[in-house]
Amino acid sequence: GLQLIETIKIYLLEKHTLLLLDNFEQILDAAPLVGELLSSSPGLYILVTSREALHIYGEHEYSVPPLPLPDLDRIETPGILSQNESVQLFQQRAKAVKPGFEITSENAPIIAEICVRLDGLPLAIELAAARSKLLSPEMMRSRLESRLATLTIGSRDVHPRLQTLRGTLDWSYDLLDDGERTLFARLSVFQGGRTIESVKAVCAP
Repeated sequence: GLQLIETIKIYLLEKHTLLLLDNFEQILDAAPLVGELLSSSPGLYILVTSREALHIYGEHEYSVPPLPLPDLDRIETPGILSQNESVQLFQQRAKAVKPGFEITSENAPIIAEICVRLDGLPLAIELAAARSKLLSPEMMRSRLESRLATLTIGSRDVHPRLQTLRGTLDWSYDLLDDGERTLFARLSVFQGGRTIESVKAVCAP
C-alpha cells in the first residue's frame, strides 16, 4: 500500500541504486509508480525490460535487435565462424547440455544455416541449441521446417512462456487487445510484404 511505497522512497532517498524490473509489460499499470520513485530518488536508475514502453518522463527506449547473422556465402573456418554472435550463443548453449560439443569444419555450415533460419533470435537459438544433446546439427536443420514444435527446452526452472517458441508467441498474442487481434488476423492474408494502401483496403473496419 501507500505506506510501503513511502518506506521504499525513504530507503532509496540517499542511495545510488540500479533497480532491474523484468517483463514489466505484465504490470504496465504500475508505470506511474516507477516515475514516482525516479522523481523522489535522485540516485536511482531503473532498467526495465518490457514489450511495451512505459511512457513516463525520463524514459529512454532501446530496442534489442536480433543477433548478427553469419554469411552463408562465405563460411569461414570454425574459429572465425565462432566469432559470430549468433553462432557463439548456439555454441555456448549447446555446450551447456553436451559438454563435448564443438564447431567443426563439417558442422560449421549447418550451424550457420540454423542460426540464419532462426533469424538471429536469441530465444530461438537457445531453444535449438538445447536439442543438441539429442539431435545432430543435420537432424536439427531438417526438423526446423516445423520449428515451433521442435524448439522446446526441458529446464524446469525456465518460465513456461520461454520453454517453447510457440509459447513465447502465444504469450505475446495474449498481450493484444481485441481490436489488435482482429487486425493481426486480417494481416495474415498477406505474404511477402504489403503496402499501406493494401492494408487499408483489407483491414479497415
